[in-house]
Amino acid sequence: MGYDLKLMGADVVDGTGAPALRADVGVREGKIAAIGELGEAEAAISLDATGKTITPGFIDIHSHADWLVPGADHGSLIEPFIRQGMTTLVGGNCGFSPAPVSPRSRKAAQEASKLIADEALDIEWTDMDGFFSALESGGVALNVAQLVGHGAVRAAVTGHLNPAEPTDDELGEMERLTRAALEQGCVGVSTGLGYPPGIFASASELEAFAGWAADEERLFTSHLRAYSGTSGTYEDGTEARPHNLRAIDEILSVARNSGARLQISHLIFVGRNTWPTHTEALATIERAREAGVDVAFDAFPYTAGNTTASVLFPPQILPELETILQDSEQMAGLRAFGEATFERIGFHLRDIQIMNANAPRFEQYNGLFCGDAAERAGMDIWDFYTSMVVESHRNARVLIHRYSGDAEDESALRAVLAHPLCTIETDTFVTENGHQNPASYGTFPRILATYVREGLFGFEEAVRKMTGAAAERLGWSDRGFVREGAAADLVVLDRARLADRATFAEPDAGPLGIEHVFIGGQHVIDAERYDASARAGTVIRA
Repeated sequence: MGYDLKLMGADVVDGTGAPALRADVGVREGKIAAIGELGEAEAAISLDATGKTITPGFIDIHSHADWLVPGADHGSLIEPFIRQGMTTLVGGNCGFSPAPVSPRSRKAAQEASKLIADEALDIEWTDMDGFFSALESGGVALNVAQLVGHGAVRAAVTGHLNPAEPTDDELGEMERLTRAALEQGCVGVSTGLGYPPGIFASASELEAFAGWAADEERLFTSHLRAYSGTSGTYEDGTEARPHNLRAIDEILSVARNSGARLQISHLIFVGRNTWPTHTEALATIERAREAGVDVAFDAFPYTAGNTTASVLFPPQILPELETILQDSEQMAGLRAFGEATFERIGFHLRDIQIMNANAPRFEQYNGLFCGDAAERAGMDIWDFYTSMVVESHRNARVLIHRYSGDAEDESALRAVLAHPLCTIETDTFVTENGHQNPASYGTFPRILATYVREGLFGFEEAVRKMTGAAAERLGWSDRGFVREGAAADLVVLDRARLADRATFAEPDAGPLGIEHVFIGGQHVIDAERYDASARAGTVIRA
């Protein structure tokens, strides 16, 4: 029997970490049908891949581009992801999923969607089944899997900025919504403990959500409560243990008590004085795993990450944030607190780069660091920053630098990336407007080119972190590997030419060496050609 596609003569790196094997790969009906010597076999399309390397398509285990794929033109918008070899994204991270929504949360969800999308998302569904059905009816340009966000569930029941602990009845409704989302196909539950409403959640509430994920043998992921050694999160004045380590302790306890499989999201260390804590952080995670907690983590290969500008402010002021930021007396105290905190962690507002101010008065400063922007605007940097937060309705999008290192010192970042429990993620999205995050263009090539070349890990191990390891965390055996019966999500690359080119100054420079990308056996990247109209992906329902 012939094949729809035959890739010939490549070095096959299968996603398990095993050494490369010289082989042909035959594809039939969107799946890998054979691996071996297929020289005489007939095929509708044959591609000579001699001297090239075949890998599984890369899995982005932590993406926010699920807010983009409902758009009719998303195929063009997400081209940078596919050009770097990504064939599957996992959305719904940081507690921020497009469903469920209720009359109570719909307006806030649509407003918050402007953090990611150029225009507010037209949310026509109420639950995950509706969201999945909307994607399936329009088709998706790459494979999409979803987590259900604790924040979305809580907001649907009690509101986005309600700090009160849920009543028993409210928690019961949260359970109903979460279990429904899991039944409808979500691969797990995510939390965003640095953002409202997740920032208000108690340990017992988190254990309940983690337990519901565990009941279905699904993943429980967490954006931690703190990523810096000092923060506004813990108010008891105890600083014997850095706040980021206390946040790790907290979420490990949640996983231990609930029996959940835990994925710590984007393990980062914010501020120069926090970087040294990476050794104890990794040791803490290793001890928990040795004690029986099923825990792993993910990271991106850059020293900055995208987030909302309002993430800097302590949780207790978030319900009244705009009022406080416009009150000179309260701002004086907040500024003093902020300056003292920044000094302790080795960070400042000057280390924040504006992606999209999302406010007409400030959009001329997109791409600038806040210090330079404030100087051009003739404003004090705190006045500039707080005004941008208020006028954007908290939707200003920024890149925060000094994440796990800088251009001179990446030791913390490299220790995380090299760890065997680390999978690779982008934690990003792309937009038509504003300054981009280089992770949207270069994450996977940067791992395979820069960090392999510099000896952080071998090529096969790098591929495992981006494919098979992510698939295993998600419970998949039919995706993320080059093996018979698996989905034909494949990348053909030229290791001799492979290079990442995206930088913080020029973030939208695409990689070199990613020559072909196949999604479900469909040829979506062929050298310079990209088929933006192809809907080659599938909605992956657990």
